[in-house]
Amino acid sequence: MKQQLQVEIQKLKHEVFNEQDADLKIGLTRKLYKKKLELLDIIHEVEKSRAGLTAKQLMHKVKNLPKLTKYGTGINIIDKEFDGGIETGLFVNLAGESGAGKTTFLLRMLANMSQSRKTVFFNFEMGDRLFVKKLKELNLNDKQKDNLIIDSENFKIDDLIMEIELYAEEGVKFFAIDSKMKLSGGVGKEQYQQISHISSTLAKLSSRKDIVIFLINQISEDDIKNGRLSFKGSGDQKYDTDIALFLTIENEQRKLICTKNRMNDRTFAIDFNMSDYGTTKFEETSFVDTEYLTNCA
Repeated sequence: MKQQLQVEIQKLKHEVFNEQDADLKIGLTRKLYKKKLELLDIIHEVEKSRAGLTAKQLMHKVKNLPKLTKYGTGINIIDKEFDGGIETGLFVNLAGESGAGKTTFLLRMLANMSQSRKTVFFNFEMGDRLFVKKLKELNLNDKQKDNLIIDSENFKIDDLIMEIELYAEEGVKFFAIDSKMKLSGGVGKEQYQQISHISSTLAKLSSRKDIVIFLINQISEDDIKNGRLSFKGSGDQKYDTDIALFLTIENEQRKLICTKNRMNDRTFAIDFNMSDYGTTKFEETSFVDTEYLTNCA
């Protein structure tokens, strides 16, 4: 069954590549995605049946894994906090109040990374004209313009996952989604169930495909008033998140705060200002104290 599915997937890939009609291409792509999911289910079932490893075997296995690559974000102070850059296989939540600069921050980061690799920004918040205006403010060079992919169509979670899967097959490692509030299709009647489904799905996809997914999120109005840092909508978002970042504004001063960091367990807070062109200028680092972190959700 596994071998048969692999053959069918290869044939469908060829059909998708050669199909010129846009509607037929979309239909074939969806069919390809479903076949891939069938294959993944089979692989996962086989993995479940395998015996566990002893501590010694596991340590030996990890020792012989390829060294993790760190990718620089182009923002020196961030790369410093992450010991040289960010690793793949992570789900990153970036939350903040309206006007804090979440979109600009992630656009700048992906634009920096687009100097040497393709990145994808899913734009579900702005119209094309407004978004192009923001892109122009970043002063992108030709290489960045070619490598930074903007996708504004697939806001349903299943379609979005399919798109990310296909981009990842092409070697894309970094994705940003703007924003969680625009995603639809979560499982369950209650809002927290749908939100948990979305965060869990994106977290698992990041790990399985060895990619980084940045998700722009929000802080609730009550939490902003009470000075708490938590993701709007609750659910299992904090549990699913590998790196939790918050953009805050206090007395017209913006601050980037990291409250969770599975990569190196380091938390921090950085003061910064936005320039007139939307780039981010970072100032000296100021670390978050233990008491403040304890009060963060």
